[in-house]
Amino acid sequence: MTLSTRRPSRGAEAREQFLQEAVTGKDGKKRRLNAEIEEALHRRIRIRAAEEGRTVSEITRELWAEYLDK
Repeated sequence: MTLSTRRPSRGAEAREQFLQEAVTGKDGKKRRLNAEIEEALHRRIRIRAAEEGRTVSEITRELWAEYLDK
């Protein structure tokens, strides 16, 4: 028998639990999402958010939800 420093994998069970929590939003926590975008696009986004009295995060969450509901 060989010893391993790796954590034992739960394999399919862990993947299923992760996917279920991701779909249901069970943990309720927020996560940070980083993306590189062009400076001009970033400026346009911030201007539009200010015009609408909203945050970039609010708009981003709304857009992702719409995209994923397709």
